[in-house]
Amino acid sequence: MNADLQTIDGRPALRLERYLAHPVERVWRAVSEPVEVRRWMPAAADWTPKLGETFELGGQQGEITELDPPHLIGWTFGADRFRFTLRAEGDGCALVFTHVFDRATPAAQTAAGWECYLDRLDAQLDGRDLSEERAHQPVGERHERYAARFGLDPAPGRAFIAGLGFRGLTLAGGPRLRLERRYDQPAERVWRALTDPDELRQWFPGDFEISHSDPPHVLIGAWQGDGTLRFELRPEGGGCVLTFTHDFSDHDQAALTGAGWDRCFARLDALLAGQALSYDDSLAAWPQVHERLAAAWGIDPAVGRAVYAEHTDGSG
Repeated sequence: MNADLQTIDGRPALRLERYLAHPVERVWRAVSEPVEVRRWMPAAADWTPKLGETFELGGQQGEITELDPPHLIGWTFGADRFRFTLRAEGDGCALVFTHVFDRATPAAQTAAGWECYLDRLDAQLDGRDLSEERAHQPVGERHERYAARFGLDPAPGRAFIAGLGFRGLTLAGGPRLRLERRYDQPAERVWRALTDPDELRQWFPGDFEISHSDPPHVLIGAWQGDGTLRFELRPEGGGCVLTFTHDFSDHDQAALTGAGWDRCFARLDALLAGQALSYDDSLAAWPQVHERLAAAWGIDPAVGRAVYAEHTDGSG
């Protein structure tokens, strides 16, 4: 985690610093040339760039306000201000990115998002492909950390992240639910969350009867008489990738079950960030997730709606 929340000219600002194992000149092209910026940023303006140059993107106006190639570029976009500075460091360079925004902007969510985009920049410079979808797999865990670090209410960011459908589960024949998620934590830390009884109680629903265990790589077992769960962990960088599958029998229950697992993994994100997301608070986004999955998978949402209504009415 490398973002700090600061105040610049009386406005909140995020400052992210990252070491990149590439010379300043190479990184400069990646942060200033539109054809390169589009490969990792959420959007890129068609600028030259030149000092004082104005541009339009998505209906908003921007202007390049600072320029000192290959070390500095700054611009405005709408009411926000952005700035990259580069300095040589060893065989590579240190990049500092600053984003000044209004108080209504959710700082923790924004910091987590920028960290994911800087992951894409890092991958691009290394010649690796990191899709926007895969880059955002750790966004839940990162958001939880930043909300705690900045002393902010995590609820708005949690709701936004719950709406990111590309982070969700997929459904295949069988039926089988599948989720792949990157974490900043090493496999050993995630393994503890999967196996330690005290940690399981903070995110896992019900009983898990383990039939196979290969620490800290593979965990297989039965869940509440409704199919087989499989957790696989593999190291990646300083963190790990978790692949989860749930084989079950009733296809009509897929959206109901998938929404439940989505909320469980939101609680796991919080746990790995050292935070707590209660069961009741996690359910706030359940209807949104359930409706999205039911529509995507062509499943009648009535079953899930009825179960949720019974549960929230306190009669379940």
